[in-house]
Amino acid sequence: MGWYAKEIHIPELGLTIYPKVEATVTHSQSIFGCYDANVYYKRIVKENLKDFYKDLSSERKAINACITLYHLEDWYWKDDPQKKEKRKEVPYSLALADIANASKHFEPKRTYLSGKIEGTDIPETLTLNRGNEVIKIEDMLREIEKYWDEKLK
Repeated sequence: MGWYAKEIHIPELGLTIYPKVEATVTHSQSIFGCYDANVYYKRIVKENLKDFYKDLSSERKAINACITLYHLEDWYWKDDPQKKEKRKEVPYSLALADIANASKHFEPKRTYLSGKIEGTDIPETLTLNRGNEVIKIEDMLREIEKYWDEKLK
């Protein structure tokens, strides 16, 4: 069904406009045409990963890649009652969960804390830190991506 405005009144100008613009509203019962884990992975996750790999110091691109990659688990194991157990198969699943959840809830005390390595002779590097363990976000994402590439062949 088409929806359109028949007339628009602008009394301050003494003007009435009769537009001939028509729009159709469609809904495919999914999120922007993503209807399964494979499509979500290819259209959303992989594109966010590509964006981050081109700009490794971008916190925004890192967070977007982590959030969408983390939620891929929900798409893949949608109705699986063993989802929580299967998540443990995903490399760095706890670290990924910490980033995704920290993006919507501010809690300074997490298992993994985000950070940066900066210096005059090295490029800025986004990291996760757990005690003495330091993980480069890029390395973590590449390993998780490799896991999902195999899983979603």
